[in-house]
Amino acid sequence: MSLRAVVLITLQQEPGTGYDILQRFRTGLAHVWQASHQQIYRELDRMRREALLECRAVAQSERPDRKVYQLTAAGRQTLEAWLAEPLDAGPVREPLYAKFFAWQDWPSEARLRELQALKGQLEQRLATYAEIEETWFSAPETLTPEQRAPWHTLRLGQQLTQTWLVWIEDVMAEDA
Repeated sequence: MSLRAVVLITLQQEPGTGYDILQRFRTGLAHVWQASHQQIYRELDRMRREALLECRAVAQSERPDRKVYQLTAAGRQTLEAWLAEPLDAGPVREPLYAKFFAWQDWPSEARLRELQALKGQLEQRLATYAEIEETWFSAPETLTPEQRAPWHTLRLGQQLTQTWLVWIEDVMAEDA
């Protein structure tokens, strides 16, 4: 998945500023994609130059004009083409896994610190997922299939994160 595709997805429903897009990432897409505001603004500029987006300035009093982006016909075609193309399962590239192949040289204190830190990060991720679920999907049974579709990705993220946590607990218990 590319940042470009995610930006197109965020703008398919309604136009938005770079800030709006960043907020959509943080509130609704945090479990799918992460991007900094610099990455988003650079991509918006590239997409505008490639005529995938149009940008209009909206005047504000005592502030610089807001740049509001929306999809062009070419942007919609690009999104439709991306959606129609099957995706391959991405390769697993997890540097932590490589450390397990050097177990004998990986100091046990460093290993424990790393696994505990990762456990904390994953617990925070689960908390973020819970916030997203409460905000966007508190009553999934009342949603249309279109509205429920992103909820399925959130559930997958929750399940994968829980699996990671169980795995970490198993490794730490065995290593104790």
